[in-house]
Amino acid sequence: MSHSSNRDTAGPSRHPSALNGSASSKATNTEWKALLASHKIAAKHYDRWFKWRMLFLLAVALSYLLKLVFFRDIALANFDIPSNREHVVNTYINWRVCSATLLVAVYLFSYVRRWHFSAIAWIGVGVAALALVADYFNVYVMTSTTPPQWMFGLLTLRLLAVVCLLLNAVNARRLPPVLSHRSDWHSLPRG
Repeated sequence: MSHSSNRDTAGPSRHPSALNGSASSKATNTEWKALLASHKIAAKHYDRWFKWRMLFLLAVALSYLLKLVFFRDIALANFDIPSNREHVVNTYINWRVCSATLLVAVYLFSYVRRWHFSAIAWIGVGVAALALVADYFNVYVMTSTTPPQWMFGLLTLRLLAVVCLLLNAVNARRLPPVLSHRSDWHSLPRG
């Protein structure tokens, strides 16, 4: 007898418990192949730049928040704020820090949990655009007589962030697939 005939006689077909396991394994593999096929189809249709835009938006938002919380004096050094308006500007900045923190938290929660992301994304676009206009008329107009070049870069960066938010809102139905739960990872077939 050859080695292949030994494998055939000693294989799982002789044990009934092995037959049940084999049938269960085949069903799991079939389900897994169907899941992979659906993800491949979905993977062709999702927005591949979505995660990069989210990382860019998170970096911009965190840098602005950190600057306004910890380095407020440096951020306001290039502005000619009248002494009678300093309290108003500080109150406005405190309000902007709180509202921006809340918006970033809700936006990230909605993205990660896929909780009404389309609606939250459009709200985020509106709030960011209104905040940019409000900041321009409440703070940016108080720049010195010759505004520094970085001011234009800052406004350009904020406009780019609003454009990224707009692209996220337009493509909200094309979010990238995620394996969010540990059970999804454990259901993957092994070896």
